[in-house]
Amino acid sequence: MKPAGPQQRPYSSAVAVERAADLLFLIAERGEASLTDLARSIGSSGSAVHRILTALKNKGLIQQTTENGPYSISWSILALTQRLTTGADLRSVSLPHMTKLRDLTGETVTLNVRSGFDRVCIDQVEGPHEVSWRQDIGKISPLYGGATGKILLAYLTPEELKEFWRTVKLEQLTPYTITSREELVAELEVIRKRGYGFGTQDRLIGVAGIAAPIFDSGGHAAATLTIAGPAERCSEALLEQWIEPLTAATQEISQRVAHAAIGGARSAAPVAGEPVLAAGGTGGG
Repeated sequence: MKPAGPQQRPYSSAVAVERAADLLFLIAERGEASLTDLARSIGSSGSAVHRILTALKNKGLIQQTTENGPYSISWSILALTQRLTTGADLRSVSLPHMTKLRDLTGETVTLNVRSGFDRVCIDQVEGPHEVSWRQDIGKISPLYGGATGKILLAYLTPEELKEFWRTVKLEQLTPYTITSREELVAELEVIRKRGYGFGTQDRLIGVAGIAAPIFDSGGHAAATLTIAGPAERCSEALLEQWIEPLTAATQEISQRVAHAAIGGARSAAPVAGEPVLAAGGTGGG
């Protein structure tokens, strides 16, 4: 049998990295998981998964309380997020505004950033109603579904949009999801003109909301604030009443983020070999 050639090794390594990432997300989502469950979930052999888990454990990213016990995320993984929380933290700047919007509307308010051509919820303030919508922190969703994602999609650069259309397939998330490129392009244009966008059951059945962008110091949409709740309660007329307070909040957050970024760039002394981190860097956009 011939050894793997140079063309095969990069591919094999990439697959291993993807599997490692899948395993980390699964363990984080479940709290803890056994080797058997993890192997079954990603459709791989127990021996292959064990090798990856051993490597992750050796790096301190996961842990076991007993030798053959389930795996869980280690506190050491916080080192990976340290750069996201240095300087002026987007979440701490946004939280007072999110709380105020929650109190005003009675609905859940979320803070989301872009990750590639997906979006991720990084914080939320839940509504007080017994029946409310809530978003899982860290939940990844496509950009083309829901008010939140469409805001981030609308403000991509032309080059990023070109790559999005080339690589992303518009899937029918719900019966209300826009799967026509022409229709989605038209809606994105409306969002850019208005400065906010609506989503009514186009990502999740029974959920409606309104979102607006938060811009970084470079003028890019670094994040979004979204107010969302049950569609039967969040009518179009009610969502329209929240336009002014929502956009006022995102404009103020944008100003604070941009100011912090400029101030940080002037005063922060970079570590040798590392770039200066601006506050807007938490945005992922």
